[in-house]
Amino acid sequence: MIAGRLAGDEPRGLAVVHNIPGRLRLRLPYGARTAGLPEAISVLSGVAACAWSPRTRGLLVRYRPDTITAEAIAKAVAERAEVSDDVILAAPAVSMPAASNGRSTVSASVEQAVGELNRRLGRATHGALDLAGVVPVALAVWAIAELLRGRLAPLTWSTALWYAHGLFRDYNPPSVEA
Repeated sequence: MIAGRLAGDEPRGLAVVHNIPGRLRLRLPYGARTAGLPEAISVLSGVAACAWSPRTRGLLVRYRPDTITAEAIAKAVAERAEVSDDVILAAPAVSMPAASNGRSTVSASVEQAVGELNRRLGRATHGALDLAGVVPVALAVWAIAELLRGRLAPLTWSTALWYAHGLFRDYNPPSVEA
């Protein structure tokens, strides 16, 4: 992941921003040949879609991992954009959580993402806060503020969020390992 670069410290080659099987995001350096790039990559066998963002200099490629590899796509992009392929900054493929104990992959993915957010919050506050405490307190403070403002209408998004949390918690209990 590219983060915290100083001005003028641009990469000379492709940078793999993320590489999830079936989804690859590349960042191209300034000076790379980008005209017609999405169209040229879209015709590769196994590429489902390709989108270029001049604002972020990012190329998002959706592909079928059983047909083409992320490495092959990156090499093709480097060749087409006239960027040396020996300076591709490889980022490790993200490991997708496996479904276990009858739970769906989506459930495992949500749990992994929220768990990572919770770990970051814990590190940032030196263990003083976690999501289990912050989310209910934040919703309670918001609800009290709405009541004090005289807004007695039904809560919409917050109610849906709270119900979604409850359903997720109730139908995806943590696995108990003996």
